[in-house]
Amino acid sequence: MAEMHLVVFHIGPVQDFIATARRSRDLWFGSWLLSELAKAAALEIVQQNGNDISCLVFPAPDKLEQLKSFDFNAPNKVVARVRCDPAELRESVREAILRRLCEICDDAYKKIKGGFDREIAKRQVEDFPEFFWASYPFNGNYKQARDFAEALLNARKVTRNFAPITWGSPAPKCSLDGCRESVITGSVYSRMNESQLYENYRVQRGEYLCGVCLLKRHGRRGSEEYFFSTSHVAALPLLERLTNQHQPLVDAYIGKLKELGITADALQTVWLHHPVFGPHDGQLLFEERLREFFKEEEEGKLLQAKEALRTFLKQAFDSKKPLPYYTLLLADGDHVGKVIDTQETPEKHQELSRSQSRFALEVRDIVQHHQGSLLYSGGDDVLALVPLHTVLACARSLAETFRQRFAGFKAEDGGKEISLTLSVGIAVVHHLDPLSDALELARRAEKAAKSVGGKNALAVTLSKRGGVERTVKDTWGVLDRRLERFIDLHRAEAVPDGAAYELRDLARQLEASDENLKSTLQKAAYAEAKRILRRKKARRGTEPIAEDILSELEVFLDKDRFSFEKLKQLADELIIAREFAAAMDLTNIPLPVPSTGEVIKNDRLDH
Repeated sequence: MAEMHLVVFHIGPVQDFIATARRSRDLWFGSWLLSELAKAAALEIVQQNGNDISCLVFPAPDKLEQLKSFDFNAPNKVVARVRCDPAELRESVREAILRRLCEICDDAYKKIKGGFDREIAKRQVEDFPEFFWASYPFNGNYKQARDFAEALLNARKVTRNFAPITWGSPAPKCSLDGCRESVITGSVYSRMNESQLYENYRVQRGEYLCGVCLLKRHGRRGSEEYFFSTSHVAALPLLERLTNQHQPLVDAYIGKLKELGITADALQTVWLHHPVFGPHDGQLLFEERLREFFKEEEEGKLLQAKEALRTFLKQAFDSKKPLPYYTLLLADGDHVGKVIDTQETPEKHQELSRSQSRFALEVRDIVQHHQGSLLYSGGDDVLALVPLHTVLACARSLAETFRQRFAGFKAEDGGKEISLTLSVGIAVVHHLDPLSDALELARRAEKAAKSVGGKNALAVTLSKRGGVERTVKDTWGVLDRRLERFIDLHRAEAVPDGAAYELRDLARQLEASDENLKSTLQKAAYAEAKRILRRKKARRGTEPIAEDILSELEVFLDKDRFSFEKLKQLADELIIAREFAAAMDLTNIPLPVPSTGEVIKNDRLDH
């Protein structure tokens, strides 16, 4: 019998490929494409080992058919036990990855209506995948074999191959990654208006795309597209107000846009139809997005479109406008590496892998239930666009489901038993900000959550245009409850908006680096913070803040353990909660029954 090997395959690039996304479609499809290539690798491994699906350790699907399903996401690393020659397997896996890539590419390119340099585009696509592998003899000691195989793989990944470029030209570089030349000729941009450019290429004026990014922009996963634009997600709280009585107003507005020359293909871009707004993107509720549908010389049509939008907003929403902010949610499992290291047999690792795959399938339903758009779910990590008014509930549901699904997996850290939990970073960003910036902000928020002692935490970062970046963090059951309480207080106008900014300014003025003054200044800051809260008026300046609410806020500040960090966190949590409250007010979600005597605690600010 042939010797058994443990093989590890890495398919990439991951971070650079995803980070170059300019639109949510780029991000969604880029993530899905890497998953498809990993599934092609896993399927080839199974087929080369007599269709024995048990050879897969990670991922470990329940059935072979799952590797052919669009809804099954695979990580970019594949681990397996094989009896075939690893070197021969490497070649067959590489060929399978390229075959699947070409299938997806051909399907995407045939949908492009405009002309482009298809030969150069195909060469660029075939060149972009990263493929690394390593193997180690498996003699029964699984942990040893995996440790050695992973070490070999890491060594191989830092030893790059540099093949000569075969498509060099003086064409402009790709606008998304700046690495490859554009395959769309420059004359296209002078012949077509913005609407025609979108219809033919899904690009904006001046947006040049290489073959790889053209693939990301036009690729499809089957017959449906599971993503929203950032503008649509930002508009969802306001769209919640629409009822069947508003249908004639929606039809009149969309009809006017069609009269002005915007095509149905450009208007009907949402895969999950709204009950009243239909397949139309929420971007149509933002005046600044209407510019994309008209040439510069069509200023008159643009003005008419804006007037039609103002009329619609006035008649349907009493002139209320959508908030320009949405959230990017990034979640990652805590202690997963430590738990994997404790799995001493392939069978135990497979059990963990199956739990990861099942959780990944559940994530889609959770995100969609909260009106979000799932971009990626790989087992213990999640990336999704979620509207402001549902994101806290969505994040909590993900964390609770993760904890339940992995309750049976434990590890030890310094003699202490640890469980698998989910830390979540939420970035609140402007719908027109570059998606790469939003992704970086979400990564920083997730990192902040991971920095909380014991993890199992939530962090929220707010980045408003023209304002400072604010981040709050704490464990689940603490920060989420506190933010929800502050949201309720804002919606009931029980706390004034200006109080938080005065508290933040107080911390900025009194916080000093001189340790000799720190204690004195902290006492002064606590007294002044109480004075500010008792001086400020709630309910639009008509009433003082209620005594029970003042008591809650003072308990948060905690006189005996007061610090400038607590003061800043209270201010930032109130400011961030105000954004969530504004979104909920737009939806007309009823206010909860007022609670009294609820204490807002903060026992974990000394991380």
